[in-house]
Amino acid sequence: MKQQYSLKGARNVFAAAVSAAALLALFVLSYEARLTFPDVREYERSIVTLDRHGDILNVQLSGDDEWCIPVSLDKMGAWTALVAVQLEDKRFYEHRGVDLVAICRSFFYNLKSGKVVSGASTITTQLIRIADPQPRTYAAKFSEFWRAMRLESKMSKSEILELYLNRAPFGGNIRGIEAASRIYFDKSAQFLSLSESALLISILRAPSRYRPDRHAEEATALRDRSLALLHEREQITEAAFEIAHSEVPNSRRYFLPKHAAMACAHAANAKPTTRVRSTISSPLQRMLEKNMERALTVYPLQITGAAIIADNTSGEVLAYVGNGRLGTGLPGSEVDCGDAMRSPGSTLKPFIYAAAFERGLLTPASLLADTPLAFHGSAPRNFDLSYRGPVSARTALASSLNAPAVRVLRRLGYAQAIEVLRRFGFANIERESGYYRDALVLGGCEVTLVELASAYRTLAQGGIYTPLTWTLDPEKPKRIAISQAASYLTLDILEDTGRLIPLYRDVFAEEKRKVAFKTGTSHGLRDAWCVGVAGTYTVAVWLGVPEGKGSERLVGLQTAAPIVMQIFRELPNPQSASFEIPKEVFERTVCAISGMLLTRNCLQLTRDIAIRDVSSLALCDMHQNIEGKIVTIWPPEIASWSRNRSENISPLSSIKITKPLPRSRYRLEMGKEHLSIYLAAEGPLPHHWFLDGKFLSTDRNGSGIYIDVPRGHHLVSVLSGEQTDRTSFEVLDVSRQKKDTPIMGVLD
Repeated sequence: MKQQYSLKGARNVFAAAVSAAALLALFVLSYEARLTFPDVREYERSIVTLDRHGDILNVQLSGDDEWCIPVSLDKMGAWTALVAVQLEDKRFYEHRGVDLVAICRSFFYNLKSGKVVSGASTITTQLIRIADPQPRTYAAKFSEFWRAMRLESKMSKSEILELYLNRAPFGGNIRGIEAASRIYFDKSAQFLSLSESALLISILRAPSRYRPDRHAEEATALRDRSLALLHEREQITEAAFEIAHSEVPNSRRYFLPKHAAMACAHAANAKPTTRVRSTISSPLQRMLEKNMERALTVYPLQITGAAIIADNTSGEVLAYVGNGRLGTGLPGSEVDCGDAMRSPGSTLKPFIYAAAFERGLLTPASLLADTPLAFHGSAPRNFDLSYRGPVSARTALASSLNAPAVRVLRRLGYAQAIEVLRRFGFANIERESGYYRDALVLGGCEVTLVELASAYRTLAQGGIYTPLTWTLDPEKPKRIAISQAASYLTLDILEDTGRLIPLYRDVFAEEKRKVAFKTGTSHGLRDAWCVGVAGTYTVAVWLGVPEGKGSERLVGLQTAAPIVMQIFRELPNPQSASFEIPKEVFERTVCAISGMLLTRNCLQLTRDIAIRDVSSLALCDMHQNIEGKIVTIWPPEIASWSRNRSENISPLSSIKITKPLPRSRYRLEMGKEHLSIYLAAEGPLPHHWFLDGKFLSTDRNGSGIYIDVPRGHHLVSVLSGEQTDRTSFEVLDVSRQKKDTPIMGVLD
């Protein structure tokens, strides 16, 4: 029977014939054409951040709000390329962008059916269409053919196939084989099985219609037909076909990784590309997140925290939590508190002391006055609201005493102090010295947690500053912030773990572990800080309210320090402070009261560490022989303090109990009968210790002793020669106290 053509069918046949003729003309003239084609290499990609081992930490939507994770062709699995060519364009490696055989077949199919039923697209023309979508017209089709041939003259087949598989749509806002593999199968494309590859390539025919998470049965049926076609074409064996056919495809949608979001943001800012290799260690990141989450459970929801772990040798950030409440939806939970400017409290004191050590103004044994002094109309008070009179620089820094720190700052000079702090990387201290004055050393400026970690890491590196880095192999400018000798003297003081609350103090003593650390509490109890250095790591923690509100819970030694110490306990390999003694540092015997070199009038002596050719060699002038009697001439600031208190300061008071503090209160743990208390004193050796009038032990090297103390009020005293000191403290039974009874006897 003679075929009858409708008018519309005749037009379609005519159009198909014209298409074929035009195509032949274009094929001949393709290399002479001067028309342009889109840059297929330029497209929006997701920002992918990898950890230091190359595993994906975090993926963000592309600029087109799509998930697109480009990978190289060799990372798309063993089957993907083969399946894509066989199902999408089986003569891909034979044609030059346009498949003439397919065009002829399409022409006759369209002629026979009376309408367009086949478009003869190739992988190359599909890539052109993805890069530059056009209305589906014959003119657009001719343009695709021409540009496909031009593209094949400029790029290899592998490059074209790789670009196509990275840009092809796989349903919804999923673009590219890697994103599709991770979202549909929760794995990288390099691990796709034959069955999974066949399913993903098959759904390219109609991504919305065959999405496996929404249309699992249709997708599976289509996969089966594709597998049968591959077997029919002898591209896979019978055994491979049977195994692939028996697999049950996954029908759920997975989420792309969203780990360490704030750490990844720092890495992306440091290296603005779409694929960032960060310095983050996933195991340490998980450990840090777990510790911060656990620590915050005991605090009100408005209090959050930030923490960082840095490698001392490389300066790489190994783990970072910018906000422990991230993802909770609470006010301020999206703020990166680790990068926010906050008052540092006492955490800058070590750098001021280090500068004074470097300039020969002090040594750890130098005498300082912990007495009132004028401070803009008021006097800086210590955290426990008391003064101690004459103290050494070691005691003043370890106990974070405020008045001595201000005196050291004034002796150093405001301008010189700011210069030193800026060398340590505190870029936010921008104003002139006249603006900060004494407040500089007491928290009257702004720093970030990242800056603090970097600065303390600088001390651990012997005073060599390099900024912390978030990506592997960045450029690392170096500068000398402070001398190695001054760094060592400072860290030697900060190793006093006797300042810790009993739990960690006893654990660290048992484990023979030391951490050089400093805590800080800002004015108004708005910020609680702790930074610790030991072994190969620096750990810093901040707790506070993002809006800047104060809380009586925010005390550095009680809140931030325990978190830092627990993190050190969980770091790989036992980490303990062990810093190389610089050749410039040496031990010497000095006057136990003044800290200066001995004269015949000095009756008590102690050991000190100093810097060769830097530290002062002045002889002690505090002890004078007047008419055959040795008299101690105290500095005016100490003598006047004594007169105001109606007390006389004599060499008898040159031995000083530093632990526990006067009128300290400790809580006895539930079920315990005794509490371990650390006793320490500063002054001439040996130290003979007494508790409630009974002899305890003799400390011959000044390292202090631990004793078990029952509940109740106690009086502790120490004797050295004819010199003595005493103080009182109380051990409370936790079962008889309110839950929020503060643990006293701790310094910030």
